[in-house]
Amino acid sequence: MKKILPILIIGIFILSSFGAVAIGSSNESVFIKDENEKPTEKGTHTILGEYGTATWCGYCRYAHGALKELYSEGQLDFYYITHVSDMNSRSTSYLSSHYNLYGYPTLWWDGGYKVNVGAGSVPAAKSAYTSSINACLNRAVEDVDINLEVTWLGGTEMEIDCTVINNEPSTYGGTIQVSICEKTSSRGWIDTGGVTYTMTFMDWAFKESLSIPNGGSWSDTLIWDGSSHGYPTMTETNTIVIAAVYNDEQHQGYSYPPNQNPFNAYYIDECVATEPGQGSSNDPPNPPEIEGPTNGVIDVEYDFTFNSIDQNGDDVKFYILWGDGYVDTTSYTPNGTDVTVSHTYKRENTFKIKAKAFDTNSGESDWTEVEITIPRNRQNNNYLINYILERLPNLYLILKQLF
Repeated sequence: MKKILPILIIGIFILSSFGAVAIGSSNESVFIKDENEKPTEKGTHTILGEYGTATWCGYCRYAHGALKELYSEGQLDFYYITHVSDMNSRSTSYLSSHYNLYGYPTLWWDGGYKVNVGAGSVPAAKSAYTSSINACLNRAVEDVDINLEVTWLGGTEMEIDCTVINNEPSTYGGTIQVSICEKTSSRGWIDTGGVTYTMTFMDWAFKESLSIPNGGSWSDTLIWDGSSHGYPTMTETNTIVIAAVYNDEQHQGYSYPPNQNPFNAYYIDECVATEPGQGSSNDPPNPPEIEGPTNGVIDVEYDFTFNSIDQNGDDVKFYILWGDGYVDTTSYTPNGTDVTVSHTYKRENTFKIKAKAFDTNSGESDWTEVEITIPRNRQNNNYLINYILERLPNLYLILKQLF
């Protein structure tokens, strides 16, 4: 009986402790992530929205306002390109031939994985776009990286260097599109609300098919001059270059969902953007150092510390794959700062934690990988009991008296 009684007491304490965590109003160190909770700020990749509009379109001002607000809030990891089709013949042709345009405004997300047509108000458009972006964030993608550097050469001339790296175990096929845009239109392109269009598409630097072997890369360099392409008002501080890689796997898309204006959709695997610099090069940050436990138990929150040194002294943020389907992205912090991020595992396994560092000039480090084991055996129970005894010292005194 003396052996059974302590076991019953331990069981009662364990159950009561877990019950408090599950239904209590305070946030304990044990935190269970809800399946409907937005899991990340940055998902499997950065999302690209391609916005079809025209200066005469009445409802397009709501779509434009929603995009501007979402982008400035910075909570969702995406870029957008504005195709003002009545002002740019390249945009007109692209929207018609590539997406079989139905009408304005239309947002094609990630190459047509999600499509939003129309906009009745800014709040309604923001809600629709947020839903589409979150759906894209959780999409499985091929493992490719884009390195993009833009150097301003003076006047309206810039040098654009782009590299696509295939990290897949087989040949990667797709298309690279590198778009030159103005952050705010200098051409007087405004919506019907009187607001100057933003992220306006000018031209492509590259728009080429890719076939990259395992571990290989594609690279190209181009000197592009705004004046010679009809954009003499372009400036260094108002220019942004956005690169996206589209997979060559074909899907059925509709520019007027659910089943009208069909087009061949090629989903995006990666997207990056950068702004030009004055002939300076950027060194990527060092692969992050990761400090944290190597063993644990389920439903316990653990702290992990990340640190990376950037050779140019830029601020750094971290992109973290926890190995259980969850991903986190930190905010930018000063170079060399320790950043602590907490995570809870909900099942038993050995998980590979991967992290890379990004600097404010689009520099990207290599991956760092560590492991944490959430045991499957009796050791897990012993660890849990020790953890509970540490948290509930009075329980230890009771058990000591019983024995």
